[in-house]
Amino acid sequence: MGLLDSQEGKKRLLTVELPAIEKYNATREPAYRIRVVRYADGLLLRYRLRPAHNDYDLETRLYSNYPVTPPETVVLTPLEPCPHLLSGQTLCLWRTGSLSATSRWDPAKHTCVFAVQAAWRWLACYEVWYVTRQWPLPEAR
Repeated sequence: MGLLDSQEGKKRLLTVELPAIEKYNATREPAYRIRVVRYADGLLLRYRLRPAHNDYDLETRLYSNYPVTPPETVVLTPLEPCPHLLSGQTLCLWRTGSLSATSRWDPAKHTCVFAVQAAWRWLACYEVWYVTRQWPLPEAR
């Protein structure tokens, strides 16, 4: 069953996710707002981020079992291969089984906007890494 097919999924979208997106978008210029698109049996968030000097286009996928399964974020703008970049330019944002609260997805506390903010932090680290070749944050434990 898809995210949009269950009453529980629809309730979360209407009461948690969409208000969080609206709040995020309210303070952004149009080019940097999140756009929501239906994607297979889930949702796709399309947006642009500028953590420092460069703009990046991204997609965050909310699959049918979201929020139990964390969202997946892909950078559409070409990147140089680097630490924490998975195949298909998917960002390594969540570490399953991690002891660090900042390294794991918590469906009871996080919204899809948290995933967008995590992508912004990842891209800020990427820009530092691009210049220094050192990832500026410690590894997840």
